[in-house]
Amino acid sequence: MPTNTDASLARRKVRARAARLSAVLLGGLFVGFLILVGVFIEYRRAIDWVDHTHKVISTVEDLQSNLSDAESSQRGYLLSRDRSHLMSYRAGVERSRALLDRLDSLTIDNPVQQDKVKTLRALTADRLGRMAEVLRQSEDAGMQRALDMVREGVGANMMAEIRRLTAAMRADEDLLLARRSRHAMILELLMVAYGLLFVTVTGWLGYTTVRRLERDYQAERAEGRALTVALQENRVLLDEVNHRVKNSLQIVANLLRTQALRHRSQEVRQELLDSSSRVLAIAEVHRRLYGEGAVYDTVELSDLIRSIAENAIPSDSDGGGEPAMSVAVGTPLPTPVDTAVPVALIVNELLTNSYKHAFPNGRTGTVRLDMEVEGNEVRIDVADDGIGLPEEVGSSGGGFGLNTVRNLTRQIRGRLEIERLTPGTRFLLTFPMKPGAPTQA
Repeated sequence: MPTNTDASLARRKVRARAARLSAVLLGGLFVGFLILVGVFIEYRRAIDWVDHTHKVISTVEDLQSNLSDAESSQRGYLLSRDRSHLMSYRAGVERSRALLDRLDSLTIDNPVQQDKVKTLRALTADRLGRMAEVLRQSEDAGMQRALDMVREGVGANMMAEIRRLTAAMRADEDLLLARRSRHAMILELLMVAYGLLFVTVTGWLGYTTVRRLERDYQAERAEGRALTVALQENRVLLDEVNHRVKNSLQIVANLLRTQALRHRSQEVRQELLDSSSRVLAIAEVHRRLYGEGAVYDTVELSDLIRSIAENAIPSDSDGGGEPAMSVAVGTPLPTPVDTAVPVALIVNELLTNSYKHAFPNGRTGTVRLDMEVEGNEVRIDVADDGIGLPEEVGSSGGGFGLNTVRNLTRQIRGRLEIERLTPGTRFLLTFPMKPGAPTQA
């Protein structure tokens, strides 16, 4: 049965493949967009050439029309002697020359048309010169001479040649117009088709991406719900485990205490009671690892030490004739379990030894427990004003309890200092603070 990890790994692989595919598609779309831009630029150029061809055709037609108007105005003047016709004639001549200049500029990219424009310019100059000569003859030699020159047909032949040449230019431009229009239409169709393809692919990519993200979101929500249920189950399981461990340890402690009370040997009875006390110290740690708001890998050390101190008071104490307890702990200090358990055992051992050895024969006094944090270190000070340590107990001597304290101190990478007071003994435990990253269910 696939686990959540397998499902997550499979989703990551699918996402990686989808990301690669999306990258390829996006790259293709980008290249396609550049091609589309290039096609659009070429289409605009084609449209400009189509407009240019229309301008050439229009200019050729205007030139022919203006020459015809100038010729008609000249004949009107010869027949009616109305000088207003001369004004139309002169305007037609000037405009014809301007149109020739414009036509020369428009066909500068076409050598064939340029040759025709040169021929047309020469024919137009001859025709305009002939018309000007006819008007001079009408002024100098009389109207009859001018009419005779018109009847000779030289001017008509020139005009026919001009019409033939402009018709040839118009035919050439019509061919160019058809070719350029077809090119522009193909580019337009290509641009529209590619634009539709671009929009379709982009829309499909966006749709599939949204659908994939939606599926991933739904899958992650389902996985999150499953993880929440599993986490809640683990929380209940951890609570149950810690609760049972605490209960089991308390049962063991009670069994040891019961066995101690029934044993005849005072020495064995005391050892069993000490072992019971140690088991209860460990049980106290587990008691704090379950319940509402429990943090399963961290214990609040200040509160734990206070409880250890209270539990270490001899059970047969009635409030009189027994050593007094003074506890002063600092601010709350979350501590990893692998540090809290040795510290609890060390404090329990030191307090038990003080009650057991520092005040023999009903002697009264005070046991003081202090805890404070200095920089990155925790200092726990256990002192009493009892009879003090025997001379033979030094930095390495002592009984089982003191050797246990030394071993546990090495386990938490700490150091233990023993100081003889007047009166009493002081134990100073110093160990590095190792705050974990609490994990709360």
